[in-house]
Amino acid sequence: MTLIATERNIFPQSYRGRLTEGVTYDYRNNNLLWIDIIQGEVHRLSLDDLNQHQVLKWSDSKESIGFIALTKKEDVVLVAAKSGLALGDFNKGTLTYFFKYPFTELEKIRLRSNDGIIDPWGNLWIGVMTDFPISAKEGVQPEGKLFRITSDLEIDVMLENTKISNGMAFNDDGNEVYWTDSLNFTIYKFNYDHKTNKLTNKTAFIETKKVYPDENDPEPDGLVRTVNGDIYSAVFSTSTILHVNDKGQMLEKIKIPAKRCTCVTMGGPDDDDLYVTTGHLKLDDFDAKIDADDMFGDLGGFLFKLKVGQRGQKKNIWGGNV
Repeated sequence: MTLIATERNIFPQSYRGRLTEGVTYDYRNNNLLWIDIIQGEVHRLSLDDLNQHQVLKWSDSKESIGFIALTKKEDVVLVAAKSGLALGDFNKGTLTYFFKYPFTELEKIRLRSNDGIIDPWGNLWIGVMTDFPISAKEGVQPEGKLFRITSDLEIDVMLENTKISNGMAFNDDGNEVYWTDSLNFTIYKFNYDHKTNKLTNKTAFIETKKVYPDENDPEPDGLVRTVNGDIYSAVFSTSTILHVNDKGQMLEKIKIPAKRCTCVTMGGPDDDDLYVTTGHLKLDDFDAKIDADDMFGDLGGFLFKLKVGQRGQKKNIWGGNV
């Protein structure tokens, strides 16, 4: 079954980014948040008043943002930036580092944050990967890691030698973890023991090469899990959101009028709206104009909203001090 998301689903129509990602719904205040990775921006939009659109932006052009998370304070977000963690304060309009990853001097140059998740205990799981200037020359290298950072800022390496560590989810009991390995075209499922902090029994949950046999590079990207265990995954370069059940069996592909689908979440007043972020086709060309009035051709860079009739898991909140 294939559903269609049209330009009528663009939300909000006045905004278009370069590489929008990390879409997050804050159920406490009916706000939608997302990032533009390359632009180094965090966006917050009130769904009660679409004129209330706030933006936090790094002044350093070398900075980027890979992931954001809710904190105990509704006006403060956790921001996984290029080389560590920052707090984004919408009241002050600031982005401020408070923790740096234990990178070597070489890793400080080569790596950046990508996607992550807050686990049921309030800890951050965050993937790091080859940074844009390096990958443009060498391609993405197997030098990434998946970190677990506790609310007390203790850090463990959960996975090593990764390429693009992407969308994650926990089951309701917290003893199963889904982790996206984009360049291996697979969403893996692990057993997880919180007491020992060990991942075991790595198995392929979804292999997108099998689901998209006619696509060259069907990279699974950001995902969201529903309350009944279904997974919605944005599949980059395919113009689709893949919907599977808790066994990994395909239920539908949702067609989006943008080739580069990057991330999904669920939210809204009834918690059954699917929000989709996308990337512009010319995201690497900084001379290209990103025009929100251009509604022709590929609509990458816009966000989309559509009703799916399922409720998503609520986002967990970072347990650290803010």
